[in-house]
Amino acid sequence: MKKLFVFSICFCLLAASGLLFAAEEEVASMGYVCRDPAGRHRWQADTRIMNERPGVYAMVEKAEGFYSGFNGRISWVARMEFERTADSIRPMRLEKRVFDEKGCLIRLEKQEFDLANNTGTCTHQEPERNISRTRNFRFNKDVVTRLSLGLYVQRFLENGKTRQRVQMVSEEPGVYDIELRLLGKEAIEVNGRKMTTYRLSIDPYLGLLSLAKVFLPKAYAWHSAGPKYEWLRYAGLEGGINSAKVEVTAVNYDRKTF
Repeated sequence: MKKLFVFSICFCLLAASGLLFAAEEEVASMGYVCRDPAGRHRWQADTRIMNERPGVYAMVEKAEGFYSGFNGRISWVARMEFERTADSIRPMRLEKRVFDEKGCLIRLEKQEFDLANNTGTCTHQEPERNISRTRNFRFNKDVVTRLSLGLYVQRFLENGKTRQRVQMVSEEPGVYDIELRLLGKEAIEVNGRKMTTYRLSIDPYLGLLSLAKVFLPKAYAWHSAGPKYEWLRYAGLEGGINSAKVEVTAVNYDRKTF
């Protein structure tokens, strides 16, 4: 049943579609806000993408607020390096540090990917709870992370795809199959503006457990209808199967050269 936790990474993964802090050249930036179904604020994030060298980029997300699974207010900084090709986004490494309200480190996550051999090594540490886990993976599909999924969907739409199964690396750490499916166009309001968007579903591929999806809240993402296909909104679970249902919406986007 562990596969049910695939939704724990789906919302922010989409939120990362426009996005770094460093001395490199900034090519895009985005801000987004998470709210509960009643519209109450939970957390907010700012993300930037920088060009490190030809074809290789770095993305940094800085966020703070309240998040499922943590007591009280937290903040986090996540940095991912990735390769951008004509038809895909390929994560190379990711590090995420989570801090409590006093600024003490309470969680450290690392993901390293060997793109040539389709393998990965992921670690999860919680110093205060004396938790440390490491797992090695071998991939047979395109790989996405919490931060790369939104960018991957942009490439998915740019290449005219309507359905794709990928492998998602989660925070436990774990790896799960998920299916992206284009549902069609939909007009939505984002920050007071009416926009034509593409609506996509994000479903865990559970094999023999597929009937279990009937009992899970649906997860959806909305991207602009073109030509840049920016991520605009996510609706679904914030974290694991017992986490809050949320809506995450982009509040600003500045795409310079990316």
